[in-house]
Amino acid sequence: MVSFQKIKKNKISMIIFFRKHKNTMYFRNGIFRFLILVLLFSGFSCSKRQSLKIQWGESSIVILDFRNLSDSLALQLYNFPVFSSSKFEETYFILPGEKEKIIVLPCEYPSLIHVFIGNNGYSCCVIPKDTLKITVSFTDSSKIQAISFEGNTKSICDYYLEKQQELGYHDLRIPLNRVSGDPDDILKNTDSLLNTELSFIKNFPGKNQLPEWFVKTEISQITYLCNSSKYSREAYITKRLKKTFNPNPDYYRSVNTLKIDNQDAIYSYWYYYFLKSHLVHRKLKLEGLSTKDWMDLTTKTALEQASLNLSNDVRDIFSYDYLYSYLKWTKNLDDFDSIFSAGKSNFANQEYLTILTKYRNELTDSLVQKRNDEVSTSSAKSLKANDPIPYFYLQDIEGIYFTPENFKDKIVYINFWATWCKSCIESIPHKNNLIEKYKDNKEVVFLNICISSDNETWKKILKEKPMAGTNLFANENWSTIIGQNFGIDALPAYFLIKNGKIVKPFCDSPLNIEDDFQLIME
Repeated sequence: MVSFQKIKKNKISMIIFFRKHKNTMYFRNGIFRFLILVLLFSGFSCSKRQSLKIQWGESSIVILDFRNLSDSLALQLYNFPVFSSSKFEETYFILPGEKEKIIVLPCEYPSLIHVFIGNNGYSCCVIPKDTLKITVSFTDSSKIQAISFEGNTKSICDYYLEKQQELGYHDLRIPLNRVSGDPDDILKNTDSLLNTELSFIKNFPGKNQLPEWFVKTEISQITYLCNSSKYSREAYITKRLKKTFNPNPDYYRSVNTLKIDNQDAIYSYWYYYFLKSHLVHRKLKLEGLSTKDWMDLTTKTALEQASLNLSNDVRDIFSYDYLYSYLKWTKNLDDFDSIFSAGKSNFANQEYLTILTKYRNELTDSLVQKRNDEVSTSSAKSLKANDPIPYFYLQDIEGIYFTPENFKDKIVYINFWATWCKSCIESIPHKNNLIEKYKDNKEVVFLNICISSDNETWKKILKEKPMAGTNLFANENWSTIIGQNFGIDALPAYFLIKNGKIVKPFCDSPLNIEDDFQLIME
């Protein structure tokens, strides 16, 4: 077997070579494709007794094998990393006839990933140095007929798939957000979902086939996500919507019984998400602070709270991630050096200090300045909550022009789509069902803005598959402007607007947006 060290050394050049030569005769004849798959599978496979120690700088491979794909579709993959340094989120367009997609993502410890194939979402798990193969079979009409998994996390992926089929969702956040903003409704819904999820894994027929570390992690994921949801719903209602929130004494009872220093939750993304709210954000008044003051205060508080409340690996990971995030943000290396020096005593494992020191030594004042200039330029183009909706001047199918001024006093749900986007077309019935529910509400407007498409094809699709709401078309020039101003790099994309200002950029699809509607209309 080829050693992983040798594979790792050549991984980057291998991927570059793959992209460079994918259209040559070697690739078309299958010779190169065969060699790269042999290399990937041999180099990234691992034994069943996979080490669960954090493996710095390692990766995982996800190979999607498409069977009988006759139409284009969007493919999205993103992970839920304990370390923000390992964040991965990419969108791809798969063309008819494409057999597979090979994705390399950072993976230094077992991690949950979500894979969206068209409109269908799936939860999976990856581990370092492993290859997860996902085989997707399609019907003649390009609907997903079957999905299966190969790799050392097969039993975990099968568990997720069976849970999705049984409970009706792939992501627990979906049903958590389906209730109104009433505290009693949130409490009842959250506790019910918590019990349902825990009952499922407790009674799962294949539980004995699941690794012990995964069962502990999954229980932690469920428990801390449900309790984090109570925090986040309160914050959203009070801070974003500026409304009162008066929960009864039972609302936070389950939160108060949670184990704060939980070594069984070391690989749980939602555990650390909960700790950030519980130990840091809820203890501070952060409104009105500058970005620097906000970062200084949250990082120092996180290090103090970690020292007081956490131990061993949990304290190391929690402290590391705050310091790493500060280093990636800071505009002044002296500020980081000061906080880093004060926080070194938090670490039981010196390896974390070694990694942070390495990242720090790679930076100079000039590199930090250049990075911040690039971030400033990028941030200027990124829409945030309360930003005014970017201007447009677009025609409907009758040739009538519309601008944001036409909807200044309305709640507006914008659907950006394209005629070549299969996921966009498939979601038309869901959009129409949503619009039907709100047809008598004069305060809500549904905009369907077609971009990067041919005008005649747009008209033809609207005739064949009528889409309710106001349909606008953006020509080539306006498509470019809209794409830049709204920051759109994948379709479909949805925005929620109220009174001319952004409430939620890149918000949920028509299937899951109603909870937000209810909240902003209350």
